[in-house]
Amino acid sequence: MKTLTAVSLLILSATTLFAQTNKKLAVEIAAIGKADQQYRVAAIAEAKKHGTGSEQDKALMAKQSAADVANLAKVARIITDYGYPGKTLVGQNLSDVAFNVIQHNDLEAQEKYLPVIIEAADKGELSPSLIPLMVDRVRITQNQPQVYGTQLHESKKGIFQLYPISDEAFVNDRRKKAGLSSLQSYLKKWGIDYKPVSSTANLNPPNLYYKVTEEELPAIEPVGGNKAIYSQLAYPEQAKAANINGFVTVQLTVTGSGSTKDITVVKGLGYGCDEEAVRVLKEAKFTNKAGEDSEIRMRLPFPYKGQE
Repeated sequence: MKTLTAVSLLILSATTLFAQTNKKLAVEIAAIGKADQQYRVAAIAEAKKHGTGSEQDKALMAKQSAADVANLAKVARIITDYGYPGKTLVGQNLSDVAFNVIQHNDLEAQEKYLPVIIEAADKGELSPSLIPLMVDRVRITQNQPQVYGTQLHESKKGIFQLYPISDEAFVNDRRKKAGLSSLQSYLKKWGIDYKPVSSTANLNPPNLYYKVTEEELPAIEPVGGNKAIYSQLAYPEQAKAANINGFVTVQLTVTGSGSTKDITVVKGLGYGCDEEAVRVLKEAKFTNKAGEDSEIRMRLPFPYKGQE
């Protein structure tokens, strides 16, 4: 009978612990996935009955929005500890949970984790067909043309319009490369009769496309967009040393002239991040269409992109 060496025992112990950790992680991810749909499914049902934006729909989505923020914090911690929780860590059936949580949150979260998601798809940890959804959603939120044609606007109950597409003549080439069906096939499911566009002609009626009106654009937004503020953030050395990452949520008043005052940290990270968020917002300038003092909340990311 062979005896196990100390090294063998150490490897066996580490392997067993890793397997147990994965099992616990899968259970946690499953719970997050359930919370991600907790009120969303009911809200969709209410929207079908009473229309998008009805009181019933709004009440359920308000609850879901709070759950989405809590879910994002859990997913952010998991990504920090393990990397993207994909097929290898939690199994094929749960590999899209973190993706769904991120796409159901705000632009800051989507922009921050899009590279992580793309890398996971490249490694086979996540279906590559999900990437276009995130890419298009980010671009629509930035008021830019989408790339793959995955995003639609419900103009009336059950009536959908297509958000504009960049370089539309080649959209089906991009969709095919991403593992998606043709745009005309996809849109047929939404009651849209779409004709493929060539480089010289577009036979679709103008009302097939949705255009954001001036009234729908944010009444208050940073001059140069959120990135103009994020780019001013310095990643504090003490936060860097402690590997701190996440968001500082700040409430502030934007004056009628676009300056800021009454800046308060609602949810902080510590390690110098809270003070840095306040410093940057004190110097920030906003457009304010209302022309009167208005309270807003912002979430500032630490670190921001290449500031690690």
